[in-house]
Amino acid sequence: MKGVEAAVETLFAEGGALSSGKSGYSRRSQQVELARSVARTISDKAILLADAPTGTGKSLAYLAPAALSGEKIVVSTATIALQHQLLNEDIPPLRKAVRKQLGYPEDEGFSYAVMKGRRNFLCTQRYHETLRMGSIFDTGAIRDLDRWASETETGDREDLDFPLPAQTWSEVASDGEDCAPAACPFREGCFYYAHRDKAMEADVIVVNHALLLANAASGGAIFDVSDRHLIVDEAHRLEDVMSQAFGARASFGRVRYAMRQAKKKSEGAAEAADGATMAAELFFGDLDQKSGRLGEESAAPRGYRNLLEALASVKASLKSDPKEEANNLAFMVGRLGSNLESFYREPEETHAYSIIAGRSRVANRNPHPELRSWLVDTDVAFREVVLPTFENRGLVLTSATLANGGKPDSDGGDGSAFSYARSRLGLGRRDAVAFPSLSKNGRAKTVSKKVDESLGEETFDYAGRCLLYVEDEIPEPARGGYERFTEECIRRCRELVSASGGRALILLSTNRALRAFKENFDVPYPVKFQNDDSPGRLVSWLKNSGDGILVGTRTFWEGIDVPGEAVSLVVIDRVPFPPPDDPVVEKLCQKAGKGWFSEVSLPRGQIALRQGAGRLMRRSDDRGVIALLDSRVNRKGWGKLVIRSFPYAPVTTSLSDVETFFGEGSGGSRSSGVAK
Repeated sequence: MKGVEAAVETLFAEGGALSSGKSGYSRRSQQVELARSVARTISDKAILLADAPTGTGKSLAYLAPAALSGEKIVVSTATIALQHQLLNEDIPPLRKAVRKQLGYPEDEGFSYAVMKGRRNFLCTQRYHETLRMGSIFDTGAIRDLDRWASETETGDREDLDFPLPAQTWSEVASDGEDCAPAACPFREGCFYYAHRDKAMEADVIVVNHALLLANAASGGAIFDVSDRHLIVDEAHRLEDVMSQAFGARASFGRVRYAMRQAKKKSEGAAEAADGATMAAELFFGDLDQKSGRLGEESAAPRGYRNLLEALASVKASLKSDPKEEANNLAFMVGRLGSNLESFYREPEETHAYSIIAGRSRVANRNPHPELRSWLVDTDVAFREVVLPTFENRGLVLTSATLANGGKPDSDGGDGSAFSYARSRLGLGRRDAVAFPSLSKNGRAKTVSKKVDESLGEETFDYAGRCLLYVEDEIPEPARGGYERFTEECIRRCRELVSASGGRALILLSTNRALRAFKENFDVPYPVKFQNDDSPGRLVSWLKNSGDGILVGTRTFWEGIDVPGEAVSLVVIDRVPFPPPDDPVVEKLCQKAGKGWFSEVSLPRGQIALRQGAGRLMRRSDDRGVIALLDSRVNRKGWGKLVIRSFPYAPVTTSLSDVETFFGEGSGGSRSSGVAK
């Protein structure tokens, strides 16, 4: 792989193939160093934890060595925005540059594709069944879908040219638990299988975290990864997606959906399916989000036992049906019953359980509550489910905020800025991790992989182009004092945006604070609030408004890219520690005991804070102020650790320093009210 490292240096060099092929490109030593680390990881079939601050150019840094090595890759992302960036902005110029450097003809070079889950594609058989059975479609939707189904070449929901509600789409979308390919008359023209087979031919496949984890849990049954290395971008999100993927959900909407499918597949299941729907209506109608108890059957709402028995009856009818498509659906119904039962028996220590507000609406009534569980011990799942899938390949985990603040060996930690990520992914504190696998003869064995770290340096001049303002006067956001805290935040924000001339992104921690801002934040600049429009259109508005202000909650803490002067001020109301009543956080804190704050809350707060602050500097010539209105940072022992979550920049507690910074137009105050 030394040859690949040398090829990386050549590709990223000033005047190299990438420089001449990608608009605005300039060599960055941080990007080249990360690319070399990725090349070594692929060669050694090791694991790499890479923190790549904004501006590093991490996408090209991990794609380039993969392309130059000729190896096959799976890239997993958490957001659609990053998928679009990879497919439309990063990969095409890289492919052209690699082809030029290696001397390939115009029609050669590495290939790439996005792979989506089944539910993104029209199932022709289910569509025809739905029409025959009488459906929830109105006449206009039937006409539009009929036309689209006859014209589409992809069957991809993203290509729909008319609005179709999610609930309606679910009736005709492909579903792995309701698929019998051998018996399907439409198998030859199946949109999903055509998409999957085409994507599998590509050298670089782009997927999302949910599909990656579903494939790992199935042992690679969804798509084959045996010859592919894995790169996980936005890896700081992997824990949360894993927690949901290995949990369970039971809702009225899910029961109703499964029973409709059962009636379509098997006449013998129709009566039991109607009974299950009626029992589900009773059960979920009585489910109380505030006072419901879990963990014992005696606490279950009315209809629980009847619902379980009806689901078992539907499952039996489907299994005894001679049609394969009915047999396949029995698994879905059986799993639904098992999931429901898991909430009313002795809970597993590895999971957190809760009754949450529902999303499925019925006949204009409020949505029924839902039952949800989340995997708490993601370390075991990653080590024992994900790692074995890529046993003989390299694995890169990267993000702009994968490290949880500070530097290695600082503050008496375990010597790793990746301590939290290592803990949650089961990678331990050593330079290698052992995990279980199976040998060719099916016997259990233990495999060991080398674990490396790459803590990237900041690429932007925060010291010269940024000022960090930390509030010192506003009362702490203590329990019972949130209303006063929010009032003072609104007052301070008026002063801050006056200094910046608008051009601000205000990030709040709660919807309650958002409502208060919407009612009381009156300033002489155009202002828009979260939910005034779609997130994408709000961001576009902010980019083009000149002096606009966007106020939002966690939707806008990450994934927002507004370079230039449009965002010259980022205000964060308080350190975004996870809510203590979050079921997963509550369980993690219980397990951590006295160390719950430093082991759970602080690292999560640090990572979220870095994401929010990262909205300011998006290009090397950006300039501005990050304002944190949480005065606890100046008074609590953990305050210094929070400050170290930010890139190194001068820190002040003086509003006049902020005014001077914006008044100067260059440079900035060096006053330091808080030690950095």
